[in-house]
Amino acid sequence: MIQLIKYAVTGVINTLIGYGVFWVLLTQFNIPAEYANAAGYGIALIFAFLLNKIFVFNTSTFHPGMVPRFVVAFLVTFLINQLVLIVFHRVLGVRAEIAQLLAMSTYTILFYILNKRYVFNERATYEKK
Repeated sequence: MIQLIKYAVTGVINTLIGYGVFWVLLTQFNIPAEYANAAGYGIALIFAFLLNKIFVFNTSTFHPGMVPRFVVAFLVTFLINQLVLIVFHRVLGVRAEIAQLLAMSTYTILFYILNKRYVFNERATYEKK
């Protein structure tokens, strides 16, 4: 349960960073929603790796496979996020700001599962060697 709380705190921080970048690019620079979304996630990704590794999953050691696994987990969940954003915003006509909130919830749940079971799972890391 503590791990889920830590993940939620990390998620709030990453959301503030990612959504903040998204919102600024969308509203202040008129960047299309999909590009603003990609930029927001790109910037938040660095913070996400460090916070998840150290704070959420308490992984004190670093394994070379962590970064590629994290990137794969991110790409899978980000592509799903983009799909949800496009469907709600472009297909269903939901405002981009609202559609992105819906898309982020999908991303958050899936990213936690992949990080817990695939990226920062010490047993999985050692079994692959």
